[in-house]
Amino acid sequence: MNTVSMSLGDRSYDIIIGSNMLEDLSVLVNEVLKASKYFFVLDSVIETTHAAAAMQSFDGEHSSCAIEATESEKTLATTERIWSTMIESGCDRHCPIIAIGGGIVGDVGGFAASSFMRGVPIVQVPTTLLAMVDASIGGKTGVNLPIGREDGSSVWGKNLVGSYWQPQLVVADVDTLRTLDDRQFRCGLAECVKHSMLGNDDLRSFIQQNADAIFSRDSDVLIELVTSSATIKTEIVAKDERESGCRVLLNLGHTFAHAIEPLPELSLFHGEAVSIGLCAALACSEAMGLVDADVVDRIKELLTTLGLPTRLPMPVNAQDLNLLMKADKKTKDGTIHLVLPTSENATIVEDVDKSAISLAWASVGAST
Repeated sequence: MNTVSMSLGDRSYDIIIGSNMLEDLSVLVNEVLKASKYFFVLDSVIETTHAAAAMQSFDGEHSSCAIEATESEKTLATTERIWSTMIESGCDRHCPIIAIGGGIVGDVGGFAASSFMRGVPIVQVPTTLLAMVDASIGGKTGVNLPIGREDGSSVWGKNLVGSYWQPQLVVADVDTLRTLDDRQFRCGLAECVKHSMLGNDDLRSFIQQNADAIFSRDSDVLIELVTSSATIKTEIVAKDERESGCRVLLNLGHTFAHAIEPLPELSLFHGEAVSIGLCAALACSEAMGLVDADVVDRIKELLTTLGLPTRLPMPVNAQDLNLLMKADKKTKDGTIHLVLPTSENATIVEDVDKSAISLAWASVGAST
């Protein structure tokens, strides 16, 4: 069992990473947050498996709300259902929420916690690799809002309503990854690769050298992978909790990704969109002279080895994608700000040349 500490003053907390921990979850939670009643927000897919095992460890009174972990259900309506269920269950402002599931469950559960009776404690129990290395850490919560497209249809804008609400504790049990399907598992690896591109070549080397053990779900290797990736994120967030400076670097590839992920015709999961977004960011950076071609090739080769996509599954109009990019939270005064990789790290570039963005989209298969 490893512990990574998030240092944020009076909002500090631990991220506990290990195996075979769900059946003793109450012990870990009660060490930092003892309450007479708990409320669980669950992924409906694991309601009778991982979530049931975790809830059974709690002797006191508790109630729950299971949600469908899809982007179309990551909405204010779902959050309102959680609030209503909490009221019906007799929860007050001292009742913590424990979110058990992937990133969507953590985001919605965290947002519900941040706003129910002006804020109740939240414990994050991620059960997907993506949530363990990224979504459960750092206090970002949020839900989606619809954005109109030029053809009159609409797509879900990622996390356009949300808050910063740090958890009291994060418990990542890598045993839950044994039941995670390969496609979802690879999505988490995309975020690990992203973290490795932020000046962390040791993580990239670890992934390359241990790919077989990672995919065989070796517990010791997964604990090391999650620990390394979580450490990278905590060190950045500890310096910039509210994303006014270096935390923006964690959005590497995401401005591109958030434009393609909501498109129903592409059927992309978040990590798949991030993988393509990283490739687009690399192409944009190479066009601007910020990164060498060998770095681009090395990262794309790693993503391909991990079974992640490096191009769009079908052509999408680049002009439509540019409009969706402008709805991203990092856009300011209509100007797209991008996080772009360099040969050794990444940097924030304001007012990126439109031709470089067009080249980036073309490099991953967008149509003009």
